Amino acid sequence: MKTIQSKQLREEAEKVRRPLEAWRKTRKVGARIPEPLWTAMTRLATIYGINPVSEILRIPYYALRDRVVAQKTSASAAPPKATFIEFKALAPAQALAGVLELEDRAGTKMTLRLDSSSGVDVLALVQAFGRRGP
Repeated sequence: MKTIQSKQLREEAEKVRRPLEAWRKTRKVGARIPEPLWTAMTRLATIYGINPVSEILRIPYYALRDRVVAQKTSASAAPPKATFIEFKALAPAQALAGVLELEDRAGTKMTLRLDSSSGVDVLALVQAFGRRGP
């Protein structure tokens, strides 16, 4: 199993090693590794481990480790955005109370603050928000 994984690592690392070596040959003294290369190296380190990737690509272990940790932290900090919400029809006797926030892909937001006595047709408002033009 380990041999298969190290073969896969070598194959994947080769795709990153070529542009990294090309950058190393043409870089100016003190130049930073470009972000696309860091992104590719971080992805490999997340899959195969920091130490093997840092050895194969000759990247400082701690620099790569810090990037992997930062990526995991930022990924867990941002909650995923809802893309679809289903509203079940309420019986006339039931009332909807609370705050409903909607946001479209363009970032336009609509907030509804409802109490049980508002009598607002929430479904109609949501449908109108979704139908409106750009």
